[in-house]
Amino acid sequence: EEDGVLRLALTGELDLLGTNQLNARVEDLRSAGIAVRLDLSRLEFIDSSGLNALISAAHAARSNGWRLEVDRRVQPQVERVLELVGAVAYIWPSDTGERSS
Repeated sequence: EEDGVLRLALTGELDLLGTNQLNARVEDLRSAGIAVRLDLSRLEFIDSSGLNALISAAHAARSNGWRLEVDRRVQPQVERVLELVGAVAYIWPSDTGERSS
């Protein structure tokens, strides 16, 4: 990105199969100190393991000052899951409710 942040785009499904890859990639980027923006706009499905990966990444960023952003543009079905489990406030702590899908 122009602001020096690496955009990591997730597509399709974030389930148990994809979570290990995401966790490994995020950990590599965190260890290297590379700022990351997760793009979930093309993510069509997320399960509990995917939610855990997002929450863990957000926690890692808050714990050590690593810059991780989660883009607010998400598919309605993904947003619904995030809302149902109460993850919206954690993933987007400064969210004003003005996301665009």
